[in-house]
Amino acid sequence: MMAPTIALWGRRLLIALFFMAFLAAPVRTAEEAVITWGADLSAQDKAKIVRVMGIQPGHEPVRELSVTNTEEHALLGDTVPASYLGTRAISSAYVRPLQPGSGLQVSTHNITWVSRRTFAQALVTGGVRDAQVVVAAPVPVSGTAALTGIFKAFEAAVGEELPDQAKRIAGQELYVTKEVGESIGHEKASQLMERVKEEVISQNLTDQAEIIQLIRRLEAELGIRLSDTDVKRIADLMTRMKNLDLRLDDIEIQLDQVSDRVDRLLGTQTGLKGTVRTWLQQLIDLLARLLDQFLSFVAGARSWAAGKWQAMGRIVLTS
Repeated sequence: MMAPTIALWGRRLLIALFFMAFLAAPVRTAEEAVITWGADLSAQDKAKIVRVMGIQPGHEPVRELSVTNTEEHALLGDTVPASYLGTRAISSAYVRPLQPGSGLQVSTHNITWVSRRTFAQALVTGGVRDAQVVVAAPVPVSGTAALTGIFKAFEAAVGEELPDQAKRIAGQELYVTKEVGESIGHEKASQLMERVKEEVISQNLTDQAEIIQLIRRLEAELGIRLSDTDVKRIADLMTRMKNLDLRLDDIEIQLDQVSDRVDRLLGTQTGLKGTVRTWLQQLIDLLARLLDQFLSFVAGARSWAAGKWQAMGRIVLTS
């Protein structure tokens, strides 16, 4: 009986040490938010974006950077036609990291090509995880160039660079979705692209002929007609995407509440206040779970100590 008791004591001791380490360890704080301004914004346009995003530069801890049209072309020029990237950088992005497992919270303003969920899909492809993302422009834009600013802001916020290949494929994903949407409608295109992506990942398809067969099957299921050009665009994208090691469970976590959260955020706070409330609730939930474990450990330790004293008492009496 002694060995199991020692093992149980050891496990409970580890839980206690973890709890104390958690209290001492740094956690993500409000100071990690980053905003990237389009370098060609006028003062009037910038003021408009500030109002739309619901932030207050200078009054809340936000690190400010700029992104240029040259950066947009340098990052996405290999996968997105230059005409879609334009000649001016006017999109801006606000990014705040959230606790691991929170998923993405995405809201867009004046992004005209694709739905917010499709935009979030591209962010996941590019490597963005667990973050509040607000992207806005003073006038309607495609959104593809805005990816450059989001990636730059996210990298600055978390202190890590995302793979260039993943970021370029994310741009290609938005571009292909837009092009397909021109012929079948943007809503149908978003549904198709999400279904294809999910099944390519879940079935681990690597052969382009198999991917094309999948696209044709989904084409029939969704009641749409794709041109051979669109089928090839999608198949080429998925062939490149298979090298990114995307996981379906991770995608589901990141996109779990995108639409619902966006609707609420647009009606409340998209800046610091809304995020702090979410962050505090997550912290409280985690601390509650750890406290339950800690109290269980204390109760177990008391029970073990009482048992030891009783055993020692029996030994003394017997002696």
